[in-house]
Amino acid sequence: MTTLNPAQIKQHDSEDMLELLSSFSGQCKHGWEIGEALKLEGYDNQIPNNLVIAGMGGSGIGGDLVKAVVGGQVPCPIIVHRGYTLPAFVTSQTLFIAVSYSGNTEETLLSVEQAFAQGANILVVTSGGKLKAFADTHSLPCVMIPPGQPPRASLGYLLMPILSVFAGLGFDPHLDLRSDLEEAVALLAKLEEDFQRDVPENQPKQLAQALYGKLPIIYAPQELEAIAMRWKGQMNENGKSLAYYSVYPEMNHNEIEGWKHPSTLTQQCHVIQLRDLIAPSQTQRRMDITAKLIQPHTGGITQVDSVGSSLLARLLSLVAIGDWASFYLAILYEQNPTPVRRIEELKRRLEA
Repeated sequence: MTTLNPAQIKQHDSEDMLELLSSFSGQCKHGWEIGEALKLEGYDNQIPNNLVIAGMGGSGIGGDLVKAVVGGQVPCPIIVHRGYTLPAFVTSQTLFIAVSYSGNTEETLLSVEQAFAQGANILVVTSGGKLKAFADTHSLPCVMIPPGQPPRASLGYLLMPILSVFAGLGFDPHLDLRSDLEEAVALLAKLEEDFQRDVPENQPKQLAQALYGKLPIIYAPQELEAIAMRWKGQMNENGKSLAYYSVYPEMNHNEIEGWKHPSTLTQQCHVIQLRDLIAPSQTQRRMDITAKLIQPHTGGITQVDSVGSSLLARLLSLVAIGDWASFYLAILYEQNPTPVRRIEELKRRLEA
């Protein structure tokens, strides 16, 4: 098995995903500033009936994290939309945010056209492409983010501008995201230093080594579903590994019973349990008991705890741990983490 020393990392990371991971803290700060600079006319203190964030893949996960951070404080439902067909409840009383890093995501382009036809108030987040052209044609407010990176490595630009806009809209006067941002950026900068160190206690390296040759199964409280989904996607795209996730308490009503057969497969699964104090005490107990019940049938279980004070900082700490672990898993598999050739080939065939 390949080790994780700097020389071997450099050998396989030929497109420098390491640099992108190391810039996440700065990206979050810059992304906030980009959103803060956008002036929305006529939106101040007008609470919509619903907020819909449309996006796929790396662009969509930003919406999931927005919902995780402010969903309990914004006084209207937040829906993350993935797909072609828009729900009928999107009307002139909807704030619809179309997010596509490339600006050419097929599903998002079709959904924003429907949102426009249904009279929604639309905000666009993109680096260009057809979505930018659509915004220009219809004089829609547009947050322009820097181009040229994989969408999954641009999370700071896909998340922070939306949070910044929300803070500026004044939906909740007690929502103090600016101070949360400062804590999160400082914490991420420290983690970026820690996670690059060639030392045995490097947490993402330890995780990658535990997951090597295993099928990652990510379990998390319902409140952390966005993080579990991010981990799964990063294991897929960066790590070039299958991975799956499920959430508590729902998995206790079905999936827990599946940890029996095929036993040759279950023993090749390594479970990651994501932990944070946002989870109710009942869920925490379920996680503890479940781990004991399924332990004999797994290839191992690892608990991963968030760090930080604010919810934003804690959530992003878990994002960072998963991102770095998926990067190191790619190196162990002797893979370049950056290319996503099957995704690109699928898009090419769809276009043809």
